[in-house]
Amino acid sequence: MKLSSVAKFLDQPLLSNTLSRKMPCILTCAAAIYGIKDTFEQPKDNRKKQAIKNLMILGSITLASILGGKFIKINGQSLIETIPKEKILLQQRSAISEFLANNPVNSNKISGILEKAKNKILNLKDTDTLLNELKGKINAQKLIDTLFGKGEEINSSKILQEISKLSIMGFIPVASGILGGIAADKITGDLTKEKTTNKIKEGIYQFFANIFLCNVGAGTFLYTAEKLNDAGVIKNFTPLKKALVILAGILSVGVLGGSYIANFIGNKLVNPILDKKPQNNKESRKPEPIDIALHTDDIATAGVLSGLKWIEPLLPVMYLISGYRAATGYRNTSNNAHSALTNTRNITIIKK
Repeated sequence: MKLSSVAKFLDQPLLSNTLSRKMPCILTCAAAIYGIKDTFEQPKDNRKKQAIKNLMILGSITLASILGGKFIKINGQSLIETIPKEKILLQQRSAISEFLANNPVNSNKISGILEKAKNKILNLKDTDTLLNELKGKINAQKLIDTLFGKGEEINSSKILQEISKLSIMGFIPVASGILGGIAADKITGDLTKEKTTNKIKEGIYQFFANIFLCNVGAGTFLYTAEKLNDAGVIKNFTPLKKALVILAGILSVGVLGGSYIANFIGNKLVNPILDKKPQNNKESRKPEPIDIALHTDDIATAGVLSGLKWIEPLLPVMYLISGYRAATGYRNTSNNAHSALTNTRNITIIKK
């Protein structure tokens, strides 16, 4: 099984279209599963309160993401673009008919695969078999481009064009998470100025470090590498090298630079405005492995690696994590870690 076959299998327009149409259901199920799991991990006497919080937080993130993906438009296109399934099937049937008119097929196996492609998503084995059999055939490339998507040349201009779209897609769950978290605290009687401040600061961290600046870093690094390639400094600028350049931009500008900027905003703006804290009272939210893992979506939606376009409809599911962390006001500072440890000890003493 070739890697190129796996990429083509994942890049089927019909697969991406199916995921786009099912995104609301997938996001709702993911939120429900996480909410139930988190609720039952709490002590029994705290489960009811946690269930209310999770319902409000995850419900607000889910609803906002679904509505935003459908109704917010960038350059006339929805954030989550859904092409009618029948339109894709008509294009595939037309391409298959044109191919068969010029290439009589004697194999029942290939005929069966092409017949299946008229109505369904092809599995990985069928994809690999068909790609091997189409080599050298008349109109084969047109059929491949129709069934498995036409590869796009990824460059800095294209990624920079995506920044507004990806940033809005990431801002929606973060903003709705903060609002849902504040509302949940108010209803359950847990609302405090410190908790609200932490939610806003974590939201800023999630947006800058895990979303916005990752896209900026990817575009900036790729633009610089393209100029170096034009000058002959970088030779043989392959797709793999492009992917590594973009990954470097995401990790350096997004994780490190975004973390610094988010902490700076939190300490210099949020603390003085909401908590009236002295500016020398600083805290630092440090990047964690899960923060780095969140950047998979940035690479995928930029279309850097062939066959990863199917992840785009799943972006709201990935951004759900950022939204939830903002809603809970997650902080990994030493002070908060100490407080959490102290609270745990107190609970243990009470139980004893």
